[in-house]
Amino acid sequence: MIIRDEEVYPFFQKIIKQKLLNIVFQPIVSLETGELFANEALTRGPQNSFFSSPLNLFNYAEKTGHLYTLEKITRELAIERSNQISENNSKLFININARVIEDPCFTPGNTISFLKRNGISPTDIVFEITERSAITDFDKFTSVLEHYRSQGFLIAIDDAGAGYSSLQAISELEPDFIKIDRSLITNINNNRIKASLVEAFTYFANKSDTKIIAEGIETKEELDFLVNLGVNYGQGYYIARPKTEKQEISQNIKQSCIILRQKQVIEGRQHFVQPTDIIVVKKNHTIFGTYRADLPLI
Repeated sequence: MIIRDEEVYPFFQKIIKQKLLNIVFQPIVSLETGELFANEALTRGPQNSFFSSPLNLFNYAEKTGHLYTLEKITRELAIERSNQISENNSKLFININARVIEDPCFTPGNTISFLKRNGISPTDIVFEITERSAITDFDKFTSVLEHYRSQGFLIAIDDAGAGYSSLQAISELEPDFIKIDRSLITNINNNRIKASLVEAFTYFANKSDTKIIAEGIETKEELDFLVNLGVNYGQGYYIARPKTEKQEISQNIKQSCIILRQKQVIEGRQHFVQPTDIIVVKKNHTIFGTYRADLPLI
């Protein structure tokens, strides 16, 4: 769909000025109990427009130098509207572009003030770092993240296993949560390589006090397989689609998680890779890296 820029830019400015954005929330559930753990805030532009796609919306904002402004508006809208869907002790995941978090205008003080006005603690907020572009200065980026952590915010790395979300980003940033990209989750129950990679992530997470979230769960078979792997949390259309209103997690989801985990405890099963196993990260016949499961990721 080709739209002339002189038509697009005025409409984009109108979206920013009037905050014509839809915020939807997708639940993240515990794979131990099936209970709600958090909601991820997702942004949509006006329906039936070029900007209804979040990819178009945020790419255009970055292209025109308005990414910080757009993300600030979406962040504040997500916080305001989360009161309508949140439950006690549930967390709110907010997507933040890696470039924005280094912007000098992005200060935790502003966000904390806004949280206080809405009765939300920083400890209930998880900044989900999306790497649309590679992080080039890890020392600087880590320093910025530590400042936010000192305020109580938690950190998640999005799309692990795809794009720029490298092993280096995980080892350098030491996130509280690692979100496994849906490309590794789709049909995982029938793919030995995907299963081994997610199992390796799970082993690493257990050794480093990090929690794993599987994204893009679309079938019962995928959910059951991930529960058996020991993955901490899950998210996807099979569990719940993004909506503006509060959602109840189905009893089928809860029962499936509880029964499978209880079975694991009774049988004493362990699914993690052994320390002597070698994990090979490979694509199109090119080896990107190998490591032993008992050694730090580099």
